Amino acid sequence: MKKIFKGLGILAASTALCVGIGATAGCSGGYNGEYIGSYHYNSWGHEYGMMVKVTVENNIITKVEDITNTDLEKQSGKVKNEAGELVEQASGVTWVVVSDSWTNKDVWNENAAWLLQQYEGMSVTDIKNTKVFIQSSGCPYNLVDKNNNPRNPQLAESGLVITGASQGSGRCLLAIQDALSK
Repeated sequence: MKKIFKGLGILAASTALCVGIGATAGCSGGYNGEYIGSYHYNSWGHEYGMMVKVTVENNIITKVEDITNTDLEKQSGKVKNEAGELVEQASGVTWVVVSDSWTNKDVWNENAAWLLQQYEGMSVTDIKNTKVFIQSSGCPYNLVDKNNNPRNPQLAESGLVITGASQGSGRCLLAIQDALSK
């Protein structure tokens, strides 16, 4: 009888050990591959948005690409909306890619590649846990209000911001988070 209980005890301990090793091995792989995500909202009479492709190896981001102007163009092409602005259409959503009325579009265009590179080497968990505060329209808040009070403190602290284009930076992070939620 002692041998049976001893054998069952060893079997139970071995099973627990194997389950623990299996769970650890499964968690270490986590995110691997390419993920597509997007974020969009309607504000000021236009639909704004961004689509990204995020490459991840062992839960670390190795590359982020803005595919708003590339893959969407291949899928459905550019069209003009009622205001005559060049927009992208995909999945039933029309997004203004670069609006001439956007005062900081040159700042964004000059620095977007830099921003995307800042994500390289960051963990999936850190990115998923960074909060971006958004207005009721879905538009990310600027970093500070007109009185210099913080409006988007986690986004500011993350360093994942283009000065002068914080709303676009917020859209970018939200699109990346969408990709990583899949």
